[in-house]
Amino acid sequence: MKNKFIYIIFTCILLSFAFSTSSLRSLIFPGWGELNEFNILSKDKKLDNIEYIKDRSKAIMITEGIIWISLMVSNELSSSYKNDFKLLGQNNAGVDWSSINNGEFAKYAANVGNFDSFEAYNDERIVNYLSTYDEGEGYEWEWNSNSNRLRYDKLRNRSEKLEKLSDYMVASLLINRIVSAFDVLSIKKNHGRMISVDIESNDNLKLNFNYHF
Repeated sequence: MKNKFIYIIFTCILLSFAFSTSSLRSLIFPGWGELNEFNILSKDKKLDNIEYIKDRSKAIMITEGIIWISLMVSNELSSSYKNDFKLLGQNNAGVDWSSINNGEFAKYAANVGNFDSFEAYNDERIVNYLSTYDEGEGYEWEWNSNSNRLRYDKLRNRSEKLEKLSDYMVASLLINRIVSAFDVLSIKKNHGRMISVDIESNDNLKLNFNYHF
């Protein structure tokens, strides 16, 4: 889901050059719409006090940059910790990660960190009448020391927390775009650019009301 959202953002950036509305620009890259409004309004020398628009644009763009940096850092660190705990489990508990599919990876990795061995896990599950891992299916593990198990679990928890943080960053990218788009609408409203009226005087007098996004 996260990778799909990032792909959509970059695709929209490429497509955005075919469009010119400020609100759409803000949805593509937050702060761009405000900057476009500032450039439009600055051409009218009668309009004063529009520097705040530039300041808003800068603040939103900086926020966007911080979110992207946080996303990349959290992804990189999460991946690094994941590689570390997988290697630790493989070398010190005999874990065969190739036997574990993506759908059960997180739960299995947690079980490896919470139990000393495959047998210990299954024994507790049997007592509580719960499902167990089948033997000979590649789920076996046995820690050579408790300290290594605890170290493994510490690395796994760090990786999991950073992965959740990166999910929050993706959500923040979406929120920042919505905030910027509504900010553009507010600027348009404040400066009378939400609605325009065109008068056509051919055979019949016509008034055209246009709503600008």
